[in-house]
Amino acid sequence: MKNKILLVFLVAAVISIIIGLVGKIIGSHIIFANATWHLFAQTCLLFAIAFGVGKLLDK
Repeated sequence: MKNKILLVFLVAAVISIIIGLVGKIIGSHIIFANATWHLFAQTCLLFAIAFGVGKLLDK
């Protein structure tokens, strides 16, 4: 179960980084501001790191 959560956060981070970069390249906002997508990606990566460390400490 923890692997699925980790994978979901990593995929969400990659997708939001791509959306933020595409929005920045074309010079417009895609639903939210481009910086918001990057902040969301940062938060997803933080959660993924936390779950990964928790999984390592669980062993």
